Amino acid sequence: MRIRYNLWLLLYLIAFASCKKSIVTQTKSKEEIVAVTPQEESLDVKLTKKTTLIERVVFFNETELVKGVKEAKLTYIDKNLQPMVLFFFKVDLNEKQLALKPLTPNGDKKYAMQSIPDMIKTNQFSGLKVVGAVNADFFNTSTGEPRSIVYLKGEAVRTILPEIRSYFGINQSGKPFIGDYSVFSQQRSTIFDALGGYHRLIKQGLPVTQTDVSIHPRTAVGFTANNIVYFLVADGRNANYSNGLTLAQVAEIMSALEVKEAINLDGGGSSTFVINTSQIEVKNKPSDGSSRKVANGWAICIKN
Repeated sequence: MRIRYNLWLLLYLIAFASCKKSIVTQTKSKEEIVAVTPQEESLDVKLTKKTTLIERVVFFNETELVKGVKEAKLTYIDKNLQPMVLFFFKVDLNEKQLALKPLTPNGDKKYAMQSIPDMIKTNQFSGLKVVGAVNADFFNTSTGEPRSIVYLKGEAVRTILPEIRSYFGINQSGKPFIGDYSVFSQQRSTIFDALGGYHRLIKQGLPVTQTDVSIHPRTAVGFTANNIVYFLVADGRNANYSNGLTLAQVAEIMSALEVKEAINLDGGGSSTFVINTSQIEVKNKPSDGSSRKVANGWAICIKN
């Protein structure tokens, strides 16, 4: 009798342990199924939440041109009930097949002027295809001489840098950087490619106070701590289509995109946003009515 009792007790303990193990395994499996990676907010949602600019989003579309490169168009009504149209490139430089390259008129080092679509046609980057581009530095409208520095493949083409100017570029390690007169002497030995700009918009993660409150079409560039580069083109000077932005508003947009550094590039009639997939296409509406001839630009490229 005693032996039979012990045998039943042993069988009971084995069954209980087996059930307990099964329950734990099932619970773990359920936790694995429930775990979901948070999805990043779309650009229109992010700007609506994190800026004071948008009264109502009218249209938003985002397209992946190639892996690591997205282009987006955002149309909205601002807080003053004015229409606005913005264009963005989002470039993930952690994707090793991507590169940012300076565009110059006819691919030359001499000063001249050419539209961004024509620069895409005349600039050749070995092993690379241009998928998008924007305009870059301010310039002398008679000669095409840029107002800030020009570095091409490590060669200093123009090193004149007024104290009020800035620049954006790619260093010898392939990382984006922004600088101005105060740091140029320290950065210049590490520059691979660079083109100029004007106002600092974001510096060390904080918006820079702006005294210029004028409203214009704008082009700007900034980058995040994890090497995501944003190019922004804002159309303007057309009350029925797009009003334009102040420098402070551009900085507010860049801040919402969590960039750590950003500068203002040439705007007005120079602002140009181009994609090059099946064909070269100007996506924005330059305020001159067509693409202006400019001094230089930035090309977004992918390895062939």
